[in-house]
Amino acid sequence: MKQHVQHLIIGAGAAGSAAAYALARRGQEVLLLEQFGIGHERGSSFGPSRIFRLAYEEPEYAGLALAALESWRTLENESGQPLYWRTGGLDLGPAGTPGLEGVHASLSALNAAPERLSRRELARRFPQWQVPSDWEAVYSPEAGIVSPQITLRVLTGLARRHGAQILENVAALEIEPGTRPAVRTSTGVITCDHLIVAAGAWLPRLVPGLQAPLSVTLAASSFYRPDDLAAFQPERFPVFITHDDEFQAYGFPAFGVPGVKLGVDVVRPVTSGDTRSFEVPPQVVEASDTFMRRYLPGASTVMERQTCLITRAPGGDFILAPHPDCPQITLASPCSGHGFKFTPLLGELLAAHALGERHPWQLPRFGLPPQDRRQTAEQRPLPGGL
Repeated sequence: MKQHVQHLIIGAGAAGSAAAYALARRGQEVLLLEQFGIGHERGSSFGPSRIFRLAYEEPEYAGLALAALESWRTLENESGQPLYWRTGGLDLGPAGTPGLEGVHASLSALNAAPERLSRRELARRFPQWQVPSDWEAVYSPEAGIVSPQITLRVLTGLARRHGAQILENVAALEIEPGTRPAVRTSTGVITCDHLIVAAGAWLPRLVPGLQAPLSVTLAASSFYRPDDLAAFQPERFPVFITHDDEFQAYGFPAFGVPGVKLGVDVVRPVTSGDTRSFEVPPQVVEASDTFMRRYLPGASTVMERQTCLITRAPGGDFILAPHPDCPQITLASPCSGHGFKFTPLLGELLAAHALGERHPWQLPRFGLPPQDRRQTAEQRPLPGGL
């Protein structure tokens, strides 16, 4: 196969699928390549649930999330499919914890009506929780759930409806920059007017200059079967993130599966898209099970565990920037462990890049980091949860 297209996109995860949809709905010629199948489980964009929240300590990301909420609603209107399920959200931890104070201040600045809940109020409203006497919570009414497996199906379906071509099981092997960038694939060479590389954990391999600033790590989630499933349904049990020195955890009600989903950020082994393991680290198993027995004892029976990949840029920011040697190539790594909540807005940002337009949410912090800013396995905090 040898062909030329207007817009070529590598990677049909969240960013690539959203970009394909955003460009195709504007009448552009689009070819989207996916080395596996849509919604595969080897990367980052799969599974039943990710957190949507406005509760960022960083004002720019809080504003970006507010703008993304409108993009989700627009996508829902076009697709006729619910894509954002409002559950409310809890940030929990010892009273006075800087993270809790920052979340409350950020939500207040957005007029998002945050509520402070004492331990007694938390027990009254959400009796599923058993927390220490010095803990409190900040409740965010706009928090909720977005679903990778549903969203990718909707985005790729709409992209096809608008004329995009999507090729599954076609791997991008090498990129050649130029006025007409070329991509050598497992089935031939494709040239294009503009190339978007949204390859997730495979981005450092395709663009060697990103091997230093990007860090690919293995994350894991556990699912627990509640004694009373009704008590952990989305209308009764909000998404949550804890701010605690021992457990930095995030979780979900029973959504898409009959169990509570939990992630505990205790260790993330460095890996790559090609060499990753599917084994859950024993430290994660122990910490997850301990967390549930201690804080959510009504849902401590293990159902299953999953792994996924996080591709993190310095400081937890996103990369949405032109290739340093070729403006006809846009590099996209908007993950860093908290990117899925922005998916439809990211597609609009990438489409603007490809069309040479200025988007109001193209922030300076999304540029390429200096080459000397390397990642370490100890840089674990996630600015907004998975």
